[in-house]
Order: sequence, then structure tokens, then C-alpha cells
Amino acid sequence: MTGTLKLTKQENPIAQSFRVTEPGGSVLTGVGLFFATAPTSAQLQQPVFVELRPVTESGVPSATRFLQGSRVKASAATVRAAASTTFSNSTEVKFTFREPIYVENNTEYAIVVSTSAKVGRYKLWVGTQGEHLANSTTKLVTKDLNSGVMYQSSNGTAWNKDQFTDLAFKVYRAVFNATGNTAYFTAENPPVKALGENEFTERLHRYPADPIRMVAGSPKVRVLHPAHGFLIGDKVTLSTDSAGFDSGDTINGIAGAQLLGTKTIDSADAWGYTFTAGSNATLTKNVGGTSVYATEQYQLDEFVLSAPYETPPYTSIEAGGDFTTIQSIAGNETAYTRSTDVAITLNGINKFIHPHVIASSAQENEPTKLNGDPSTIVKFIMNTSSKYVAPYVNANGASIKTHTNFIDYQDSDGYTGSNRNLMTTFDYISETEASGGTSPARYLTDIFTLEETASSIRVLVDAIKPDGTDFKIWYRTRQAGSSTRIADTEWTQFSTTVNPPNTSNYSQIGTTEMFRQFEFNVFDIADFDKYQIKITMHSTKSTNVPEFKNLRTIATA
Repeated sequence: MTGTLKLTKQENPIAQSFRVTEPGGSVLTGVGLFFATAPTSAQLQQPVFVELRPVTESGVPSATRFLQGSRVKASAATVRAAASTTFSNSTEVKFTFREPIYVENNTEYAIVVSTSAKVGRYKLWVGTQGEHLANSTTKLVTKDLNSGVMYQSSNGTAWNKDQFTDLAFKVYRAVFNATGNTAYFTAENPPVKALGENEFTERLHRYPADPIRMVAGSPKVRVLHPAHGFLIGDKVTLSTDSAGFDSGDTINGIAGAQLLGTKTIDSADAWGYTFTAGSNATLTKNVGGTSVYATEQYQLDEFVLSAPYETPPYTSIEAGGDFTTIQSIAGNETAYTRSTDVAITLNGINKFIHPHVIASSAQENEPTKLNGDPSTIVKFIMNTSSKYVAPYVNANGASIKTHTNFIDYQDSDGYTGSNRNLMTTFDYISETEASGGTSPARYLTDIFTLEETASSIRVLVDAIKPDGTDFKIWYRTRQAGSSTRIADTEWTQFSTTVNPPNTSNYSQIGTTEMFRQFEFNVFDIADFDKYQIKITMHSTKSTNVPEFKNLRTIATA
């Protein structure tokens, strides 16, 4: 991996090219140089810089690129302590790279040495063919011990080759185990969320900006916190910034200390949760404004593990993980159990059969839940069949992108079945209401304006409807000549039966694991000149949801 070189004041650099012949290349950790002289303590103390650069097709070190992690330096004092005018007394100065660096086999690279010190302050030991070996008056350098070339330059961009001279240098490379190399990473706990960030919910519901709701005469505190990821019995921590109330204040008859801090959740739905304070509220009102913050959890229905990585020849890398289960809003899954050794596709979409969670620290430290263990562990399993090369992952660039299906299956009046959730943060609102109901998963089309009035609507949509899921199609119209806004008109559900006159094939198709065409019709309604369609989606398991494509609507007279 190379970076762009931004040249600084580097006078009279020298370079030495080399290549690695090991099949598959090698991973280098540093280079060693031998100095004959260095500045004295009375002279200026400019350091010596070393970096690796690729050698260009023209056979000289690149003027604009270097290998990331290779640029390091040694102080004048370090070099002075090692330098000697007698080679046998010269001690190697090792320049250790900031990170291991992979180099390809039979590919030329250059060790570039530079400094801002005056010419002659630093001198390096070299060997030249035909000249005497160091410390000898009889033995000559008779062969080229290195396949590379030494270069000199006055500016670091234009280079002169010396075909007969080489630096005295060493190159260090890592040695790896062939198998059993695993790197472990834990996902950080989700940060606190500002509960005043309710813009997307206000578009769908007429909810207040204040996230804390109190009811007169009740100690029950309701908190608006969409997609919070908590369950009944979980612990959440509430706090405020400097503009909000504090623990010493009294808010609507309840002490601030009873509202802030770590609370145990009594009930939860898609939009928030409740907990019990130590005293009753005096009025029914919403409080808190934009100053309230809360911990939260990230539910995992799908995720992408983004991680820059390289697999040189003779190497491989696999990813896996240990995850923690969670319960869907309307589900009955077992929460806070381990799913171990889950295979992960790197940089691709990974889908769970059951929902999981990146938990807050409170649940990780709870003895009855995770007992101090992290909720999410990612493993990189690295193998190599060459001991000099290995795969690698850029840990600083790694991240998990989570996706949660914000969906439930709400209870309604008269329902006597199971696996549906009650609304506790806010009262249940039917989807017939003009302002929208409390179902979190929905899709609204644009408002269609007709050039001529119509009296019938037909909807065709390709959909997958897995077992345990459901969806409903709704419409609303503005009667021709009416001054009422369509946004103030209630919704009507399309029939889901084959019974005429308003027919649908919905009940005939039933459960499907592939896209099928669903049809909905409504006839002989009052003439209208505007209409809108809505789809609401429901599921008892957040990883198992309806899918749609090719929505078509037709309005006819």
C-alpha cells in the first residue's frame, strides 16, 4: 500500500534498491544502516529519515510515492553513538517501521535516506567493486552482493545511478506461524443518543419534541426513544446536558434524581419504553426538550463488516464472530444468549436468522445476562503457507454497519391471539387516522393528482410474504371539488378477500418465499381527483419481513 509523498527540505538524499526473491513476497519490519560519521554534539542535531519507495519503470525511486508506515527517523544522538570511522566498530542503526509492510517478490523497492543536515555531517558505509574491503589493504570487493543499485540525488526527485556501489544495509522481515493466527476485536458499546432527535418520527406522527411523558397521578414515566433496542428488565441510563434539568430539580412533582441515572425498564415498544419513578406526576405533560440523552442498543438484523484487508499469495483470511441474541418487538425469541463462530462475509451483507444486538455496557455487565463479556466479538482467522508473508487487516479502518428492521405486530382492540406487542409509550393509534397510526414499518406514495376524476383504484405489487409476516394496503382520496386537504383525510384499507365487489388475491396467495403479484381493488367510490397509497408491514420477527418491488397503481372512472 503506497501513499503520496509530500517532499520537505531533504537535501542530498541517497537510496539503495533491493528486491525480495522469496515466492509470495515478504513482510518487512525495518532496515538497518551503518554510519561512518555523524554530527558532533556542538553541531545542529537534524535527524536522519528513512522510508521505502517503489522503483519506477524507468529504474529510479519514485518521486511521489512511498510505502505507508515505512517513514521513520533516528536522532543525531542515536546515530552518533553507533557511528565509527572503522567499519568493524560501527554499530548498526535499526530503523523499525511503524507497521509491518508487505513487498511483492521480484519487485524493486528503494531504501531512501535523507536529512536536512549539511553535506558531510552524516556518512554511510558503502562497498564499491574494485576497491578495498573495509579495514583491509589487500582484499578487494570483487562481486556485487546485492542485485540492487545505489542512487544519489540533490533533491529527492532526480537520481544518478552508481552501478558498482551498494550501501551496507540489512532488511528485516517477519516470520509467521502457518495456521492458528486469530485476531479478536470487540464492538464498542453504542454511544448515548440525544432524545430530541425525533425529526423522522415527527414526520409520521404528531408526537411532541419533549421525549419524557408523565401522566397525572402516576409514577410511570414514558420515554420516546425509537428503535432503542431494549427489552423489559433491561437497564437504561438517562442524562441531560447543561441546558437541561438536573438531579436537584423537581419536574412536574417528580425529583430530577428519580428521572436521571440508571433505570430498569418496565415495558417497551417500537417507539420507547417506561420506568417507574418514586413519586407521582402532578400534571399530564411532556418534558425534557432537546437536553435529554439516553444509552441505547443496536439491534442486528443485518450487518456489514467493513474491513480493509490484503491477502498476498499463499495466504487466506476468514472472518467469524460471536454474537448475542435479542428479542423482536413482537417476538418471543430468547434474549442474551450466545451465537458462537458465526461465519461472516467481509465487506458484504450478512443476514441473521434471529435478531442479535450490540448491547450497552449495563447489559454486558449484568450477571444474569452477559456477566461482563462483550456482546459482539469479531474474529479474523489468518493462514499462510509461506512463513515470510501473511494476510493483514487494517484495524483502524474496520467498522460494523448495522441494519435494523423497524417493524412490529401491534395489538389492537379485540385481538385475542399471541405474539403481538402492546403499545405502552403511547396509546395505540389505528392506521385509519389521517395523521397515521403507530405502526413503525410503513411506506407512503406521493399524492397522485388526476387530470380527470376517477371512481376506482387498482393496486398491483410484487411481494414476498414470509410466514409470521403480514402487510396491508391502504388508500385515501380527495373528492372532486372538495377543499379538504388529502393529508386531513382518513385512510381506508383495501379488501384482502376474493369477495366482490372489492376483490383481492391476498388471501389466496398466503405465505410465499418468492416474489408473487398481489392485487387489490376498490370500485364505485365517490369521484376523486387526488389519491394516495400506503403500505403497512408487520412481523413477529424483525429478521423476517415482507419485501416489495414493482408497485403499480391505476385510477379509473
